[in-house]
Amino acid sequence: MISAPAIFRSLACIGHSAKRRVAAGLLLAAVALGLPGAGPAAAQDDFFFFLRPPASVPQAPRERNNGWWPGNIFQPAQPRRAASPPAAPAPPVARKPAEPEGTVYPSAEAASRGRRQPPSQFVLVLGDRMAGQLAQGLADAYLPERDRVAIVEYTVDDSGFLAPPVDWISKAPGAIASGRPNVTVLGLGAEDLKPITENGLVLEPLTDRWTEAYSRRVDDVLAALREKAGRVIVVGLAPVSNTGVSEAYARLNEILRARAARAGLPFVNVWDGFVDEDGKYLATGPAVDGQRRRLRYNDGIRFTRAGGRKLAFFVEKDLNRLLEDPAKPSTSVEGARAPLTLIGGPVRDKDLKPEPASLSADPARAATEALRQGVPPPALRGRTDDFSWPPPGLEAPAAN
Repeated sequence: MISAPAIFRSLACIGHSAKRRVAAGLLLAAVALGLPGAGPAAAQDDFFFFLRPPASVPQAPRERNNGWWPGNIFQPAQPRRAASPPAAPAPPVARKPAEPEGTVYPSAEAASRGRRQPPSQFVLVLGDRMAGQLAQGLADAYLPERDRVAIVEYTVDDSGFLAPPVDWISKAPGAIASGRPNVTVLGLGAEDLKPITENGLVLEPLTDRWTEAYSRRVDDVLAALREKAGRVIVVGLAPVSNTGVSEAYARLNEILRARAARAGLPFVNVWDGFVDEDGKYLATGPAVDGQRRRLRYNDGIRFTRAGGRKLAFFVEKDLNRLLEDPAKPSTSVEGARAPLTLIGGPVRDKDLKPEPASLSADPARAATEALRQGVPPPALRGRTDDFSWPPPGLEAPAAN
């Protein structure tokens, strides 16, 4: 067998072109003789494959193109690249919690249909477009209690206290009969900024005569609802993006607040929930879940689902109070002019009577009752809250 030193000595004695022919012949001979590692792939990868030890001898792994030889002698050496660290796992994507999806029913019968045990309480929402969005917000709010409380809606988008296009005095009895409400929530007024014709005269919105005529109409609607439904909550208007309309709505709210107080009904002010610290219209702000969300659509009027839920939040306090005590009416039993407490409930005349004389003997108990029930302790003679006449020191002299 030809040894490697003999091959090199033979190549040194011949010319360059002859060397190529000899090398090619040696390569073919090696392949033909079946020298170890003399396959076609090996010949392409390593010119001196026939000088490698047999395959039976263990060899260290060989990297390609990492030095001057073996490999492609015409390609410069490439720097060895450090192994890149494994990629860190992607952080879990925070998923937005699913919004509650309560159901609004067209009637009490529809709310009870298909249930083995129908809801025990019904809330009827009457009014315009805003009232419809409020109804959905209440349905979302009472979703955990859907087996007990059902929200029934009867709304007409462009309606108002004024008769066209809907006369709520004539519509209310049918809606109440269908809804069988324990409490009725009324949301009207946003569509009422229009002239009123009275005795042939056209009264422009928010003028003195218009305000008088409008107040009478509101009184009539509230009286009809109170007669048929008993317990009614009046919801105020929310601001809109149009500054002029918002100012008009603020004036309408004052009228509605006064008429509700006159009727002995709670009035819910939702205004502050949709303005910023400077009292300006707010399209995006804190929602009920504490997150900053879009509350109004781009038209500056309608409420988003989160906005409707925030509307419901302001109504829930009075609504829960009335639902928790079904026997307690929302109106005064003595008359329509009963004053309201800070939480919106009526104060009956008997509640304004002083406590028995024995209570004044226990100042601590009197103070506790004043905080819990809003009952003022009896006035002491000579104290600043004593308005009896004549005051101490000015009593009339006794007759002889």
